[in-house]
Amino acid sequence: MKLTSSVYGIASIAAVVLMTAGCNSDDTASTTTATTPGNSLQSSIVATASSAVSSVRDNVQQTVQDAINKILVAAPISFDPGSSDLGTTDTVTLKAVAAALQGNDTKIEVTTYAQDSNVAAAKTLAEARGDNIAAELEADGIDKSRITVKSDANPSDPQVDPDQAKITVVDG
Repeated sequence: MKLTSSVYGIASIAAVVLMTAGCNSDDTASTTTATTPGNSLQSSIVATASSAVSSVRDNVQQTVQDAINKILVAAPISFDPGSSDLGTTDTVTLKAVAAALQGNDTKIEVTTYAQDSNVAAAKTLAEARGDNIAAELEADGIDKSRITVKSDANPSDPQVDPDQAKITVVDG
């Protein structure tokens, strides 16, 4: 993946810059203080490299979220009322989501819902839905540590379809 290569390339360059900035051929360098121009330059380089790495990470996360959004718009993960079973279309959708997560360390939050007059039953169903999605992503090669499941029984937001799942990139 070109994006992954770019991320690793920028991170490698930042690491080399940091290591080079830390080197000093002057044997008296150990007696300098934080106010010397060399240390100020080192601090500036460290800040710039850190900012560049952070920016690349943010760009990767946004790119992955955009890909996931396109996938879910084309083929949402939907459940039959009262069921936590994934259909064939859902597993294909999740394979596409897993492909978007390959080659990067992006973490996601899977949010599932369920509607039932019995709140405990709705919560149990929502959790089962989330667990099934996480298990499918794991089967497609996504490490469990990258997946958080959030379940909500009887969502109060009228915009939420209780039989549809959401997947969001999170900072990790």
